[in-house]
Amino acid sequence: MILDKYGRPENSAHFRFGEKEPYTIEENTSTGTTFVCYDNSTNRVVKRIRETTVGTVTTTIVELGYGTWANRATLTYQPINSDLSV
Repeated sequence: MILDKYGRPENSAHFRFGEKEPYTIEENTSTGTTFVCYDNSTNRVVKRIRETTVGTVTTTIVELGYGTWANRATLTYQPINSDLSV
């Protein structure tokens, strides 16, 4: 099954259409990592945002993974502009 960045399947009329508000946001300021999900289903799309700063330059990487919220730190992530295949 192919999912968009909000977890909507490709056969949905809303696939890649419109934004959803985040359901849960978790920020870890010590690691510079933020996790975001858009619903409370058991398995869901999780967005991971990683920020690193070297000197005066901050780099932000945004990726998507799929799985349980409890396993968000160990999911396999891919670039945000790629549809997920699950």
